[in-house]
This record gives sequence, C-alpha cells and structure tokens, in this order.
Amino acid sequence: MEVLEMTHSRHGELVVVTLAGEVDVDNVSRVRKCLDEAVEAHGPRLVVDLTGLTFIDTTGLGVLVRQLAALRDRNGTMALVVSDGQVLRRLRRTNLAALFPIHETLSQALAQPGAGARGRAG
Repeated sequence: MEVLEMTHSRHGELVVVTLAGEVDVDNVSRVRKCLDEAVEAHGPRLVVDLTGLTFIDTTGLGVLVRQLAALRDRNGTMALVVSDGQVLRRLRRTNLAALFPIHETLSQALAQPGAGARGRAG
C-alpha cells in the first residue's frame, strides 16, 4: 500500500486539503480527521485536491460525501480537484461526480467564485 500524505493550507477564504497516495479503509479515519480539522481551523469553504491520489475506495468516497453534506448544513462549499485517472473514473462510475464541482487544476478551483460553485461533473 502506498503511503497517504495529507496537508491543508489557507487560500483567502478557502481551505485547501491536498491528499496524495491511496485512500482506503485502512486510513480513511485519518482523512476524515484531516478534513474536519481543516474546516474547524479555517472555515466551511473547502477545496480538496485529489490530483496526487492514485487510488480511492468507496470508504474514501463516503468520507467526501459526508463532508459535503456537513458543509452544506453550515452553508459551506466543497469542490474537488481531480485530473483524469482512477479517482475521476470512480467518481463517475458511482455517479458521485454530479454532487461536486470538479476542477482539473487547483488554480481553476481557487479562481472560481464561491469555492468552485461551478465545475465539470463529467
């Protein structure tokens, strides 16, 4: 299994969480904690950069969906940065891509008003 790396940083009103490596049942609780801590520290406008992920399983997708629901309850936003690859294919195959604004690059996500209120659902 590839090591999971997680970072978060503030970009204006947005908090960007970057995930690299693999997200699966063995480390999904760390991902959940990282997302929660980033939102608590920086506010409910979140961009999750998944371009460094090589794999995400359904438990990882579930964490993203639950985080989106929690942010919407707080009038927050959540966009994803996903390049072509396994992660985007999995989002499309599970019909979850339509839930999230999806951007190909972090700079595109940061340039969107409202933390990526628009994007490609794919």
